[in-house]
Amino acid sequence: MTHYNDKILEFTPKWISTNQLIISAFPHGNKTLILNAIKDLESDGYLDFKQEGNKKFYKRNDNGDNEIGFLGMMKVNEANQKYELDEIKRLATIGLYELTREGKELLDHVQDQVDRAYIVIVRMNYQSKLRVITQRTANERTKQLQDHIDKIMKALTSKYDNDLIKEYFQNHVKNFEFKI
Repeated sequence: MTHYNDKILEFTPKWISTNQLIISAFPHGNKTLILNAIKDLESDGYLDFKQEGNKKFYKRNDNGDNEIGFLGMMKVNEANQKYELDEIKRLATIGLYELTREGKELLDHVQDQVDRAYIVIVRMNYQSKLRVITQRTANERTKQLQDHIDKIMKALTSKYDNDLIKEYFQNHVKNFEFKI
C-alpha cells in the first residue's frame, strides 16, 4: 500500500472524478503512483467505481465485508504469508550491515502485507462505529489479522538481525488515518 491510500479514502466519502481527486488531494503528487493506488483500492474493494462518458468517478465503499469476503481476503493473506515463510527458510541472511536485494524484496513484501492488514483494521473500526458491522466482529477480525502479522514478524525476528529489521520498519512505517 502506498502513502496515498489514506488521503484517497479521506477525499472519497462522495463520488469524485479521478482528476478532481488528484487535484484536490495531491496537487504535487506523482500521478502514476496515485492512479495505481486508486486502482489497488478499487480492486481491494475499498473504492466503488462508476464511469460517466469518459470520466471515471470513485467513492469510498463503507459497506462492511461479509464473512465470506473476509475469509477470502484471509486466504490471500495466508498465501502471501506462505510465500514469505518460504523465503525466510530459503534466505540464509537478509544482509550483514545493510540489506541485500533479496532481503529488501522480502521486507518490502512483508511491509505491503502489514500495511494491507492495518488498513483493513482501520476500516473495520470505522465500520463498527457506523454500525455496519458489530464491534465484536471487528474485534475478532482484528485479532485474526494481528495474529497473521505477528506470525510473520516472529519468523523474521527469530532468524535475522533484528537491527536491520528494526531499521527497515522504522524507515517504512506509515501513519494510517481514516478521516471521516
